[in-house]
Amino acid sequence: MTSLELRHVTVETPRAGLQLDDVSIEVPEAAIVAVCGPAGSGKSALLRVLVGLDDVTDGEILLDDVVVNSLDPRDRDVSLVLRDHPLHRHLDVHDNLAFASRLHKGVDRAALAERIDDVAESLALDGLLDSRVRDLDDTQRQRVAIGRALVRDATVYLFDEVFADQPERVRAHVRSVTTQWQRDEERTSIFTTSDPNEALTLADSVVVLHRGLVHQSGTAQEVYAEPADVFVAAFVGSPAMNLLPARRVEDQLVTPVATVLVDTELARVLDGRTEVLVGVRPEHWHDAVTPEGAAVRDRVEFTTRIDDVEWRGGSQLVFVGYEVDDDVEARLTDLEDALEFDLFQGFCVAELSTRERLAPGQSVRLVADRRDLHLFDLESGERLPRR
Repeated sequence: MTSLELRHVTVETPRAGLQLDDVSIEVPEAAIVAVCGPAGSGKSALLRVLVGLDDVTDGEILLDDVVVNSLDPRDRDVSLVLRDHPLHRHLDVHDNLAFASRLHKGVDRAALAERIDDVAESLALDGLLDSRVRDLDDTQRQRVAIGRALVRDATVYLFDEVFADQPERVRAHVRSVTTQWQRDEERTSIFTTSDPNEALTLADSVVVLHRGLVHQSGTAQEVYAEPADVFVAAFVGSPAMNLLPARRVEDQLVTPVATVLVDTELARVLDGRTEVLVGVRPEHWHDAVTPEGAAVRDRVEFTTRIDDVEWRGGSQLVFVGYEVDDDVEARLTDLEDALEFDLFQGFCVAELSTRERLAPGQSVRLVADRRDLHLFDLESGERLPRR
């Protein structure tokens, strides 16, 4: 077992520019961490400096509290699995799975063969061990690349978007098998993914990365329930959190769809601000006539006409459009430009139960618990703590 730490790591190159900006991450022994962010956020750059393929511009990388900046990849003994799964195409699946392990002297070949059989069975490769890699499809090759890492003994394991080529019907299984193997073997691991929902399911902790910056790190529950800023709020969760511009008018906080009473606690959070963003996750809206809606006590509610409905089988998404003043829209655009990410949708989304099938044009009364509201600073985008 090996601990891993990045201390204030910056990576900047003449060709690619700033890829990582003062990144600090701690991965304890045997922990699994998911690093998620959109394309170009710096996920692959982070793995490349960890394995030693690229140099850091500033900062330190530590394995078991030892700085390894000057060590080459072989001396770090870090396993890296890439999405494009480079394999030895002239070898069969069995020899590809064994390849990295056979590079180490004194390998117990009987134990290695047994390990290969176990991994192959877990990843549905047991019927392909004699097949040449060149004869496999992309999904099978990706599983071979994952399997090669699972077979190998290394200090740390890095997986870069390694489930991306798996079809939806088997992706969850491959992900579960891989992470469970790492947990059983007590291996320190980092997985990167562009899918925040995947990040929430596979790791002990989650790091949200964008434009080379760590916006938040914490448990999946913390990142989802208490997003550090509007980027995390909008990126983590599907459908995305509703971010509604709001203006304080006396003892009310007025959004384009609903009005929130400013009580003593909310006034403390606002701390003199007259304009903020109110965040509400779609699943925190309820139809007021359902038992879930009727059970809400400290209520924020409004009646509206439905613009569109998306049926999802187990739930339905209700869309309610709205407009904002030009000056408000300009400020929202400024915040999007600063973050280089689309935050605002021009509509509010409610994810409701299917107890009553709703339709466009129908009137609906939506209700949310005040405790489920988030407030964000309109200038910085940072979440304003409620407690």
